[in-house]
Amino acid sequence: MKLLQMAKIKKTMSAALLLLMLAPMPALAADKNAAAPADPVKEVLNLLEKNHVSAPTHDSLSASAIKGMVESLKDPYTVYFTKDEWKQFTNSLEQNYVGIGVRVGEDKEGILVVEVFADTPAAAVGLQRGDIITAVEGKPIAGEKLDDVIKKILGEEGTQVGLTVKRGDSSFDVKPTRKQVQIPVVTSHLFDGGVGYIQVTSFSSEADEQFASHMETLKKNGMKSLVIDLRDNPGGLLDTARGIAKLFVKEGTLIHTKDRDNADDPVPITNGTTQPFPVTMLVNENSASASEVLTGALQDYLQVHVVGTKTFGKGSVQNVFPLSNGGALKVTIEEYLTPKKRPVNQVGLTPDIPAEGDVPQLVTALRTAGLSGFKLDIDRRNISLNGFDLTDSFNVVQQNDRLYVPARVLAALVNAAVTWNDAAQSVEIASSAGSISYAVGSNTEDMIFQNGTTYVDVSRFAETFSQLKWSQSGGQISLSVG
Repeated sequence: MKLLQMAKIKKTMSAALLLLMLAPMPALAADKNAAAPADPVKEVLNLLEKNHVSAPTHDSLSASAIKGMVESLKDPYTVYFTKDEWKQFTNSLEQNYVGIGVRVGEDKEGILVVEVFADTPAAAVGLQRGDIITAVEGKPIAGEKLDDVIKKILGEEGTQVGLTVKRGDSSFDVKPTRKQVQIPVVTSHLFDGGVGYIQVTSFSSEADEQFASHMETLKKNGMKSLVIDLRDNPGGLLDTARGIAKLFVKEGTLIHTKDRDNADDPVPITNGTTQPFPVTMLVNENSASASEVLTGALQDYLQVHVVGTKTFGKGSVQNVFPLSNGGALKVTIEEYLTPKKRPVNQVGLTPDIPAEGDVPQLVTALRTAGLSGFKLDIDRRNISLNGFDLTDSFNVVQQNDRLYVPARVLAALVNAAVTWNDAAQSVEIASSAGSISYAVGSNTEDMIFQNGTTYVDVSRFAETFSQLKWSQSGGQISLSVG
């Protein structure tokens, strides 16, 4: 099984003082007839297993020895997995885990429920998009790291987890029972005007079949163009990337490879097909490996428009070797190039249309695909675009009876470019409809700068870009163009 998977390895080191008690050892005479020396690795393992005060097991020592060998290669993508670690890895690739079935995000009061998946424990107890989990097992979680809270919610199948949930101005407790949950790796939506949208979050074993099914449904419903969203997709199976590429490329080369002998063994695309509609790709800095394989292939063959930021740059292929102990060894065997032999490793793929920020990227990609009108509805912590619920979000600021929205969001809606003028230390937004400049640090109420983000007064922005319409009623905000 060939994998293209982005991995992040954190290494920590600690130092300790060791007190050594050395017993005298008898001198050993050379013996020409002595047997060949034993394997020093096995010899050390046996000595430690039999003599060390901590009573280490053979399995734990073997695992440590193997991981030491692997780490000596200084390749973050060559990895040894124990039996349990391999199970966890394959589950993550398939997005299969034991939990309650929600997608969550950060919130100052706890964690925000961004999405509730159907037929899951969360759905069974009535959790809804926009709920805020404020406590786990009675202990408040405000201020804790998102990953730490997620670990508290995950657990053994069949067990319950107590959650305190805030909805609006009221709070209540629920106790969902954890079970095996598989998060969809492919989702889709059809926007007005026949603009289709398919998001792929992992190149799992069935993602290509699911992609084909979603695309056929969109085509039957009148799709005229397609946006493929690979943002934050770390990769997966090479065959899955090829399976999706075959839906767009009839015959060709998926990637060129370079092994340890510098031999090129191209991965072919055969028995494929073509589509009658244009394709736009959506990527970011976390689009890696198989995401880059598919993007590079469609760039080279279809000359698709790629929107977003430069991809991760993981241009290597791994092979998985099953081990007798139930674990596995994932080994880097090749580097790869795009069909036109463009390099990927450590350089990434550059988008044709740069765009930063989750929502601005999506708006830009949909406009590139032909969508002309946009309506963003913001209700407390929930955001929808043309009626499509987004898992991405952004902050708005209320200050001195003014509403401030991130400059990049407003610029994307009116199809304007955002640039930084270093000489003037200002943010400049310009389009054919007009331009406006905001000097950072100036005493103006038109713009505020918080946590690295420029927020712009919507009412003043709309004076320059009159195509932007906006309204606010209570906690509901609407921004629209076209």
